[in-house]
Amino acid sequence: MKKLLCLLTALVILISLAGCDIITPKLLELLNTDACLNVHFIDVGQGDSILMESDGEFVLIDAGEKEYGPAVLEYLKKCGADRLKYMIATHPHSDHIGGMRKVLDGIETDNFIAAETDQETYAWLKVLRAVDKKNINYIDAKVGDTYRFGEATFRILAPLSGNYEGYNNYSIVTMVECGDIRFLLTGDAETDSEKEMVNAGEDLRADVLKCGHHGSSTSTSAAFLQTVKPSYAIISCGKNNDYGHPHRETLKKLRLMQCTCLRTDTVGTIIASTDGTHLSFSTERGRKEIPTMDANERQEVEIGYVGNKNSHVFHYATCTGAMSMSEKNRVEFSTREEAIKEGYTPCASCEP
Repeated sequence: MKKLLCLLTALVILISLAGCDIITPKLLELLNTDACLNVHFIDVGQGDSILMESDGEFVLIDAGEKEYGPAVLEYLKKCGADRLKYMIATHPHSDHIGGMRKVLDGIETDNFIAAETDQETYAWLKVLRAVDKKNINYIDAKVGDTYRFGEATFRILAPLSGNYEGYNNYSIVTMVECGDIRFLLTGDAETDSEKEMVNAGEDLRADVLKCGHHGSSTSTSAAFLQTVKPSYAIISCGKNNDYGHPHRETLKKLRLMQCTCLRTDTVGTIIASTDGTHLSFSTERGRKEIPTMDANERQEVEIGYVGNKNSHVFHYATCTGAMSMSEKNRVEFSTREEAIKEGYTPCASCEP
């Protein structure tokens, strides 16, 4: 019986390790060596981990759950990341920072960026202790601060407040730029944070949006999506996860925006490469006909507005209120001014 238990335990460990194997040699062979920026959306199951590389300098944003730490570390080393210029912890949830301790132990890190919260979980405290023990420069994330790595930069856009309920909205949101190409990376930021960013008047337009909170309906709000106007959306989530991520409402919004959606649960690790003008993608498990993009030919889709004949309220077409509206109550407008002229008032939720 004891031998049987040992065998079963060993089997469970092997299965667990196999599930965390994110080393993809064939994918890394496809890396664009002429790119000024490569952004790796690493498949860490139901979590986030993003590696950015420009001109031999590396930035890591999050590292998945604890069990993914060794695999993330190995992936970084396969990419030639023997030193991190910056490590960013978007927020202290374990599916984002659980694997960081392992990475900190295995790779020299110059700077650690985090937003102040009152979170004191065991996993988060272990990360902070590792940062302190290795004498890594701790940077308190401040909106507007800009950092350079190689030929690229990232600018901190959020969090803009300090009194959120829960920790998702404390997520550090960064705008990454290289030449004319922009990536908006949002951690688990939800509607409250998105609304603050829109109201702040910051230029949020981006070619690639990493959807907040694994594609949950609590993020990627209509007003935010309409402001960002991405050509591509990345969703990092686990296959058959318990939360139903990505939610169908989010996927429908992206379809309405004619946005190409790539998901780690379906294609594995995703690498976006740019020379500052062109943008291309490679994926671990392949995906046919991922369109490439040229910044000089960028086209923004105008999705229009939808009014409710009964309530006389109008919405962005990507608003949940518009998507759930019955056809008999639906009236479409090309512009906001047209809707107001017809006597319709703006939706209080999406604020068109």
